[in-house]
Amino acid sequence: MKHAVIYARVSTQRQADDGVSMESQIEQCRVKALALGTEVIEVFRDDGVSGRTDNRPGFQAALAYCAAHRVSHLVCWSTSRFGRNLEDALKNTNQLREWGTKAAYVHQDIDLETDAGWMLGVMTGMMDEIYSRNVARDTLRSMITASRDGFFVGGRVPYGYQIERVGKRSKLGPHEDHAAIVRTMYALALNEGLGAQAVALRMNTAGLLRDGKAWCKNSVAMILKNPSYMGLRLFNQINRKSRDAKPVEDVVRVASHPALINKEDFEKVQAMMKDRIPHEQGGTPKSAFAFTGLLKCGICGEQLQIRNGTGRNGTIYSYYSCLAHKNGRTRCCLKSVKAEAFDAWMVDELLSKVLTPTVVQKVVDDIRANGGRWAEERELRRKALVKEMRETEGRRNNIYDILETQGKDTPNLADVTERLRTLNESIRGVERALQELEAKPAPDYNLVDVDPQEAVKTIHGVIRGCTDAKRLRALLGTFVQKISVSNASVIVDYREDALLRSPTPTVHSGVNWLLNLGSNQGPTD
Repeated sequence: MKHAVIYARVSTQRQADDGVSMESQIEQCRVKALALGTEVIEVFRDDGVSGRTDNRPGFQAALAYCAAHRVSHLVCWSTSRFGRNLEDALKNTNQLREWGTKAAYVHQDIDLETDAGWMLGVMTGMMDEIYSRNVARDTLRSMITASRDGFFVGGRVPYGYQIERVGKRSKLGPHEDHAAIVRTMYALALNEGLGAQAVALRMNTAGLLRDGKAWCKNSVAMILKNPSYMGLRLFNQINRKSRDAKPVEDVVRVASHPALINKEDFEKVQAMMKDRIPHEQGGTPKSAFAFTGLLKCGICGEQLQIRNGTGRNGTIYSYYSCLAHKNGRTRCCLKSVKAEAFDAWMVDELLSKVLTPTVVQKVVDDIRANGGRWAEERELRRKALVKEMRETEGRRNNIYDILETQGKDTPNLADVTERLRTLNESIRGVERALQELEAKPAPDYNLVDVDPQEAVKTIHGVIRGCTDAKRLRALLGTFVQKISVSNASVIVDYREDALLRSPTPTVHSGVNWLLNLGSNQGPTD
């Protein structure tokens, strides 16, 4: 029998209480797994974790389990439980497929192995991400409002402060003993010009410790850099995707609690600390390109690899090159391709020739035409539930027979009674699932109303806006199997199960992106 794992998630306790609870998700996922003809062998969960990030312990454990075992399905309540970041969701779906695992959803009848299901999954993922972004904006607004009203909205309490209860809410107030230590640190930095390490040594020598522990350079530096001591709470500081700091003008500063240090003194300390930072030169960030691993040599069939070359002015260039000759093969005549220029051109070609309004409209038409599949799947679920009930009732009847025959002399009577109670609960659970299945209305696929032009615009925006080459490669890899590059053409081979494909696989004559040997030295081996 095939095996499945379940993944369930709730973002907040309120969602667990008012929405689809964790236990309900898991119960319905078990029903879905049964309908798929699989046996659930593991359940993974994340309580109070946002789907906007892949940094979810339960989700990562589920992925790791799928990679290590022969799991046929990963079952979730809906695409929004899987994640509300479209790029990560597509990346993870593609990764699961490489491991031989299919993603399945209880709340949405999406078969990602079909063309229509794949596109519906993409569109659903877009809607989930839009919803998540709206929730994030609403949450940010409410946190800013609460902070302006003087309330503490969560996070680590800065050293020098303490929580003060105001009814059901909280505010930050000075912890007088700790606040005196913070003010002493700033005074040492301002009046004596000491750095973080020197301040730590002075505090430790004076016996001004942190709950009995010695101060270190980093802990002092964190206090000297923290704008909380001006009475400010900062919002919108980090780009959630790149994890980079946002521009200063985008950061929202809210006066939310009593200040321990005035603004003028705080800014003087920042300027002094900035002057102490050593200025380092050099360093090249590691580069990556969108089509690495997807390109093949159209002449010898070997995979193209990235090589570097130096232009006449000393500029470093990166190229896709065939390096089969390094393995002892005869050098083929494929010219090297500038990687950056090729990536930009190839993305444009795929978007203009593959991701078109015509393709999107065909997907919508297919979704509507295949509405009958929902009824077939519901019947399969019903039969599976009925089968499970009959088998469970049979096991229960066997126990009844034993009890009727042996009565109170039944061996291990307490264990048998507990087993009977478990079987009865299982039967009631299946009965509830059958009732819910029968009560669930059939989806009206005629309600699928997608403007092809708007859908294409959205998809193009997601792909063009993806600055992470690895994520972009994951997106493109959902429909591109490989790309064969020769000196005169590029041929795209699409995945067999992908709807997205150009009418002709030959998409280009290579005149615009081939290496111009007159302006560069070319890649070095």
